[in-house]
Amino acid sequence: MKHYDVNIEETVVEKFSFELPDDIDIYDYVQENYYKGKIILEPGECQFRQMEIHNLEDNTWTEWKEF
Repeated sequence: MKHYDVNIEETVVEKFSFELPDDIDIYDYVQENYYKGKIILEPGECQFRQMEIHNLEDNTWTEWKEF
């Protein structure tokens, strides 16, 4: 299992932590669950959204990525 912290930004930043099997793509997982309403950032109307991912295994960060 890989361990990630994911920051999603709309108007505010909120951290979500996930443990996913190695064969699951973290970007696809977060995007799918966001659009299904399982990951919700509060409050306000969404104007723009992006995420950055912190890989806790090797302590690396991605650039912010719009989705």
